[in-house]
Amino acid sequence: MRVNHLAIAVRDTHAALAFFRCHFPVSALRERQIGHTGDYYWSDFFIGRFKIEIIESAAPGSFVERFVEKRGEGLHHLSMEAPDFDRTIGALEAGGVRIVDRFAEGEYKTAFISPRSAFGTLIQFWNHFDDEPAHPPVVVHEYDGVPVRMRVNHMAIAVRDLDTALAFFDRHFPIAHGRDAHVGYEPSFRLVNFTIAGYKIELIAPNPDGTSGFLQRFLEKRGEGFHHISLDVDRLEPVIAALERAGVRLVDRGRSPEGRETVFISPRSAFGVLIQFWEAPELGREATA
Repeated sequence: MRVNHLAIAVRDTHAALAFFRCHFPVSALRERQIGHTGDYYWSDFFIGRFKIEIIESAAPGSFVERFVEKRGEGLHHLSMEAPDFDRTIGALEAGGVRIVDRFAEGEYKTAFISPRSAFGTLIQFWNHFDDEPAHPPVVVHEYDGVPVRMRVNHMAIAVRDLDTALAFFDRHFPIAHGRDAHVGYEPSFRLVNFTIAGYKIELIAPNPDGTSGFLQRFLEKRGEGFHHISLDVDRLEPVIAALERAGVRLVDRGRSPEGRETVFISPRSAFGVLIQFWEAPELGREATA
């Protein structure tokens, strides 16, 4: 089992792709194509080894249209390859996990874990994805002529209870545990992370000591679910300067206890997606493959 991509639902594919191509080192871009059910369009691309799919409604009443009308643009689903598809889906159902939206055509099969079973996240399984070229983990993008090394670090899910959420993923997915649960860069939240075949996922939850913060507000407004994408950059100031000059709204600039700086692109500027940058000077010492 491995993660193939993270999908973003948007109103306008062309506008979304233009944003990512302008501000990120996009590679292997596939332009808009009709989806397997005929009621949506998709495009995808890589940032390093991290694959993003953009989906847009292609017909009135489509699942993308319903999602955007209800929740707005933003992170939609996580898609995974499960070669032993029938056994995987059977085991999930036997474990009490709700499976929805099954589809089969020819040799391809897909099904989803309902967000009601997966802490607000929609998780898709395909039995097979076509092979793709390998991509380097660290890539370079120029911000106003300044080269910046970048890699996607993780995707984050907001939950109410870390132990319960981690137990779910531990029970149903082949995860490798990362660092134990600990307080985040500010004291209002705690986090834990794990990987699935090298794909890093972070769970974040309010700190049970009662300190109020951004995460508690998110859960009260949106409920559990996908929260942000986090990227490491070897230098942050050129990124901030270029984004601000381009009119991209930046929020929540801060610093970790270890002294690393962070900042977020507001979802209002990024098609409903909260995108975090962490300054990681060590990337400047790594060769780009």
